[in-house]
Amino acid sequence: MRNLIIFIFLATSAFVVHAQSTSKALQKADAQYDALAYAKAIELYETALKKPKGLTDEETLKAKIQLALAYRQVKDFVNAERVFREVLSGNPVLKGEDVKTYRHFAQVLTSNGKYTEANQYWQKFNELQEQDKRGEEFIKLNSNRGALERNSGSYRIEYIGINSSSADFSPIYYKKGLVFVSGRTGNATIKRVFNWDASSFLDLFYLEDLKILANESNASAIGTSTSSTTRTTPASKKLGDDYYTQPTSNDSKTVGRKGSDYVAGSKDLDYEEEPSIPTQKFSKTLNSKYHEGPCTFFHDGSKIVFTRNSQNVSGGIFGQKKNTGITRLKLYMAFYEDNEWKKVKELPFNSNDFSCGHPTITIDDKILYFVSDMPGGYGGTDVWMTRYNNGEWSKPENLGASVNTRGNEMFPFVDERGNLYFSSDGHPGLGDLDIFFMPMNTATGMPSGKVRNLGAPLNSNKDDFGLITDSDRRTGFLSSNRKRGGNDDDIYKFTRLGTVYGCREVVVNIFDAESKKPFDRIRFEYETKGEANSKESAITNNAGTINLCLEADNDFNFIVKQNGYQQIVVGFSNKDASDYEASKLDIYLKREAVLVDNTKKKEVAYANAPNEILLSKGNKNNVSTIFRGVVTAGRDSTPIAGVLIRFINQCTNQVQEMTTGADGSYEFKRDLNCDYLLEAIKENFGRSFELVEKIAEKRSITNIFKKKTTKANVGSLFDTKLYKVGDVVQLDNIYYDSESYKIRGESVRELEKLVQTMQKNPNMIIEIRSHTDTRGNAQDNLSLSQLRANEVVNFLAKKGIAKARMKGVGMGEKEPVNGCGDGVQCTEAEHQRNRRTEFKILSIERK
Repeated sequence: MRNLIIFIFLATSAFVVHAQSTSKALQKADAQYDALAYAKAIELYETALKKPKGLTDEETLKAKIQLALAYRQVKDFVNAERVFREVLSGNPVLKGEDVKTYRHFAQVLTSNGKYTEANQYWQKFNELQEQDKRGEEFIKLNSNRGALERNSGSYRIEYIGINSSSADFSPIYYKKGLVFVSGRTGNATIKRVFNWDASSFLDLFYLEDLKILANESNASAIGTSTSSTTRTTPASKKLGDDYYTQPTSNDSKTVGRKGSDYVAGSKDLDYEEEPSIPTQKFSKTLNSKYHEGPCTFFHDGSKIVFTRNSQNVSGGIFGQKKNTGITRLKLYMAFYEDNEWKKVKELPFNSNDFSCGHPTITIDDKILYFVSDMPGGYGGTDVWMTRYNNGEWSKPENLGASVNTRGNEMFPFVDERGNLYFSSDGHPGLGDLDIFFMPMNTATGMPSGKVRNLGAPLNSNKDDFGLITDSDRRTGFLSSNRKRGGNDDDIYKFTRLGTVYGCREVVVNIFDAESKKPFDRIRFEYETKGEANSKESAITNNAGTINLCLEADNDFNFIVKQNGYQQIVVGFSNKDASDYEASKLDIYLKREAVLVDNTKKKEVAYANAPNEILLSKGNKNNVSTIFRGVVTAGRDSTPIAGVLIRFINQCTNQVQEMTTGADGSYEFKRDLNCDYLLEAIKENFGRSFELVEKIAEKRSITNIFKKKTTKANVGSLFDTKLYKVGDVVQLDNIYYDSESYKIRGESVRELEKLVQTMQKNPNMIIEIRSHTDTRGNAQDNLSLSQLRANEVVNFLAKKGIAKARMKGVGMGEKEPVNGCGDGVQCTEAEHQRNRRTEFKILSIERK
């Protein structure tokens, strides 16, 4: 219905008749089409094409194209698709303006939810012309529709009781209520019919108090019953039977009444819907025998700017030719004085050669945005701006290519912060008209960012437009024909429950800066700038890549630490990123300055000195400049051969490395004034990390041990041992009081070791196993042990370990470590040994 307020605007897409048909029926149809009387044109075209005898192939093709376009103009996309298929099934050679048929059909298919097929016709359109590049962006979006639907759970959409079976749309706040546009006839004795689609003329209506909506018993979330004349919606619903999900093959197609037997669902008995909330006509002064459309109010309520179709009928159709049947849309201003709207006057830039409408004004009443097809635009209808100063309006300025396209931009709204919402069929969207957001420079009144599609459920595959909201988009209203399609526009209330936008994809690749080769399964961290506790971790795949979906409109830091490489922090922002096309972030790591000693220890080197090997085991603070050690298996303490040992100087980052022999031994030179990181690596084992602390000066043995006992050093469970998949490692000093699952305070230190172990082995997945003593009921003990295991899992999760890497299992009393079974008398200390926690390594490499 807003088509008339698209109003005459959409005539820019009307077909120009190149030659008059020899058929009188077609001549009449062409005349109605030319006059934008699409409902009448559809009847005449359908009648003429039923008996095409005497028509040339060229005349038949032209008539079918215009019939399809007429159906599209009245929003009957089912019939539009049918006729477009007839046109293109014969593979006609289309030239000139006829090439746009491919674009129109692609848009119709998109509105009907057939995105893959729509892309085929967008591609065909792209190949046959070079000027209009819209198809490239629509193809990208249609290939990834889910990008605009992933945040649909953040908004609740409610159908409200002021709607009727006529068009209701474009609400605007006024005082404590809502002014909106409606085609309802009320008690009028004379029905005024609009030739575009045989629908009623439009007037302004008023809901005085919005609180009525808050208490409305008939108001319901999308998909539920909305009026007294509709049936109660069943508790379980099929996909597609609500007002915003995509249609399925099971959905029945109904559209609003248009008064034509040829338009699907348009007969008078198709549906009737009476408002459950009473409203009234806004003003006898402003409502006239002409169309009154979208309006805006100065913020003290003293002035209104509104749309009305011109009383002068001498203008031509968008500057093409004179046509006395077409009137222009114009903007008018009125003043509220003595409880009436008075002094109605035109804005000075109105013209009989083009239309102006859909006004919205900034909170300071200084900038008015509106829609026009005046010369100097980009395509169909554009958003323009004018300044109001001392009662004078400035010359209109076009908002430019970041907002306006070769399609139609309309129904603007500016929020309290000066940012702009508008609808468009030229920017890629989910259907015909989608709602978009553009941040604005409040000083200049011009765009200052990138246009954003609001996504589902604020947008659907139908027409969505006429949105109003607060500056944080927490609540508001919008107009849509999603309920029945066609021109049955309704007003919906929305409430934001989650984030403003969803997430935007980024593909992260991590490479060696020198070789340009990707890293295999490298762990890294990322965080949202300025947000505490936002740090997350991730691991790339075998090709050194990972796809993340990060919260939209944010700045991030990526932190990558890799042994032997310089730590790097890379900033990334998705504020200007595409909603439906993944961004790409390549990170290159530079190697540290490395001094490598590849001398491997010979097995015979220690053949005659076993005491030396035993002495070096775990001897961190040996005052010798030679550091020796042995790597053993964690389960049985046997030496392990073939372990890569790296000894990294923390002062200079120089690296020495070697591989252990059969006795598991290693040896390195060290600077006593520097800390060293000792790293042991072997396939199918967890990595071992150990800090070898510096010895700054010679001390007595007594002083050395004193330092070690007073310095806090949690360390790692893997300090001198390596563990493989299947190993079970007991956590020392993890005990519980009898019949309690709460972790004792003295257990925290040991759990901190497990935290560090999990952090140092990011690919490890473990099973936390908790045991009870054998006293009491076995089933109760099993439940208690599960609570104890869960308590450990929760402790590690609070320390940043992902729960996906842990599984808590209660073992109950079935595996005591001593002979304290049922009925056996044991000391409390012996029972406490059985109240223990251990972990089993399930996986080293994440599947």
